[in-house]
Amino acid sequence: MNKLIFPFLIFILALFPACEEETDYPDLFPGFWVQEAILEDSTPFVMSACEQSTRLLVEQNGVYRLYSSCDNIQRSGTWIITNSTMLDLSMDRWNGSNKYEPYPVRFSILKLSGSELEIRIKTFIGDRKKIVMFTPVPQDTLAGKTPWELLELDRYNKTLTTYIYRFVKHD
Repeated sequence: MNKLIFPFLIFILALFPACEEETDYPDLFPGFWVQEAILEDSTPFVMSACEQSTRLLVEQNGVYRLYSSCDNIQRSGTWIITNSTMLDLSMDRWNGSNKYEPYPVRFSILKLSGSELEIRIKTFIGDRKKIVMFTPVPQDTLAGKTPWELLELDRYNKTLTTYIYRFVKHD
């Protein structure tokens, strides 16, 4: 019997580090968020009026609404936070047939407090153009391009880039 107690105690003690208290991100995320900055490969760039107008209304029930003056379309989607490190959003993706469809996108949570949100995604430039990541990016115009220009555009769109989005919460 004593031989079974020792392995059982080791098992119980191994569970304690997994029981650390985690930040309750799902309670911090709901609210009204305003896009404050966008960084591309750690370099801030000047946001357009369209990007400055981006607002997120995040509801407690796992739904969010995206507002922007870019196209005057209110978009909505779902959200879930997993492992207190990942934010999964359903966002709109251009399907090439003149319409958008829901598409899951995963962001790393860099910071989430009662007043600040900072999330990161690493993706190809071309994919960012197809997905409405808080603001629509104009689609590439291919008409009149030479084969060389099309090849250069294809290479550019296959560039892997890290984007960081910063938001502040407003009451």
